[in-house]
Amino acid sequence: MKKLIRIMTVALIITLGVAIYFFYLLYSVANEAYSPPKEPKSDKRARQVNIEEDPFSLLLIGIDAREADQGRADTIIVLTANPHKNSVKLTNIPRDTLVKIPDRDQLDKINHSYAYGGIQLTRETVEEFLDLPIDGYVQVNMQGLEKIVDSLGGIDIHVDSPFTYQGVTFRGDMTLNGKQTLAFVQMRKHDPEGDLGRNKRQQKVIRALFRKGTEFRTLPRLKRVLEQIGPHLKTDISPWKLISLHQRYRGIDDSRITTHSFQGQPTMRNGTYYWLIKEDEVRRIRSILAEHLELDL
Repeated sequence: MKKLIRIMTVALIITLGVAIYFFYLLYSVANEAYSPPKEPKSDKRARQVNIEEDPFSLLLIGIDAREADQGRADTIIVLTANPHKNSVKLTNIPRDTLVKIPDRDQLDKINHSYAYGGIQLTRETVEEFLDLPIDGYVQVNMQGLEKIVDSLGGIDIHVDSPFTYQGVTFRGDMTLNGKQTLAFVQMRKHDPEGDLGRNKRQQKVIRALFRKGTEFRTLPRLKRVLEQIGPHLKTDISPWKLISLHQRYRGIDDSRITTHSFQGQPTMRNGTYYWLIKEDEVRRIRSILAEHLELDL
């Protein structure tokens, strides 16, 4: 009996030690990525939300970083999460969408907002476009995506419409490495759906990363994953809240994650390509997201 108690005690100590170590790794990376918010809440909120208990929205933004400037927003996704419904929605805004950018005289592409004023201006632009609050952001350098996927051991993707890009043929069920994943989300010109097809592929990758990153079998790779994520991640969500969100949503079933896309049409203005979204379509998506956030319109 005493021997059994000793064995159980040692096992408990080891388990606690491993748990503390993993939490330390998570906290270290989250703390490195953390940039405190300039304002306690969105101007479109009557009160500050508690993202650990309330429905909330996050701006997920992938940056195409460049040496000469701070780059442009290559991927813009609004994530809404509702803990009461145990559900997550991902809504992609095409990067060429024609919008009003605050303090700019003319309409412009939504992804240019990042070049003009960084994450803060992109956040304000998305809030004005949707007329909904954005409660936080997570920014990832797209060049870091390759390393993140490789550190996870690849991600599983189903390709609906086969295509070949950068020497890789994408078809059916595939396990993509980092380089292939980057090519998968970047291809646009050869997609018959254009930006919409690219948006759908980006959403597939987000879902695949979410699944792989929350699997129990990913734990042995956690240290390497976090080391790869760290230099490429920025967020205004505090470390403890990020850890809490990871624990809260890590077991969510894939069927509880739904995706939405804006319908629109291409247009040319002064020789420049834009994606035009009508106000009725904006209202349709706004209604879906407001209901998920439990907001009254």
